[in-house]
Amino acid sequence: MIKLGITGNIASGKNLVESFLKEEGIPVIDSDKIVHNLLETDKEVIKQVYELFQPLGIDVRNEKGSISREKVGKIVFQDEEKRKELEKILHPIVKSKIEEFFYKNKKNKIVAATVPLLFEAHMEKMFDYIAAVTVDKDIQLERLMQRSNLTKEEALKRINAQMPQEEKAAKANFRIDNSGSIENTQIQVKQLLNKLYSNY
Repeated sequence: MIKLGITGNIASGKNLVESFLKEEGIPVIDSDKIVHNLLETDKEVIKQVYELFQPLGIDVRNEKGSISREKVGKIVFQDEEKRKELEKILHPIVKSKIEEFFYKNKKNKIVAATVPLLFEAHMEKMFDYIAAVTVDKDIQLERLMQRSNLTKEEALKRINAQMPQEEKAAKANFRIDNSGSIENTQIQVKQLLNKLYSNY
């Protein structure tokens, strides 16, 4: 079984790549969805995250009692220390969930996980190959502002809080450039899979 890691920065097009992998019959797990689920349903995680931000005088819970990703996002993209503390809570659980997923799908030739912070979380050793999704910076900025209803300043803060795209691409085995058409991105995904199958 080949374990493929998909990484890339915010609004780069990781979900699009993920959808093409699924179309090709590749099982994919998304670390963002794991985190969303933990923040919504895991009582211990909710407690720990609430207590992490409580000293700031901010209740990061929503009316349902789960964690508001919007409230947390506003803090962690401006406070690196809090972001790192939050990651210490979440990353070990995310890693174990990905390992479980790989184990459940071990009969497949290729299994993939989308992990935006793959390099930042030092998860390289979990994968046989890593593909970085990149996009033109102007497209990324515009997409993020529209998608998340952010000002240019807010969007740039989020982009600049992450490892530069070029650095991720240099560390990865493959690069998928999502600056062109959807069809062009799909062709690159198929080419990537052909290379992986030939290495199987």
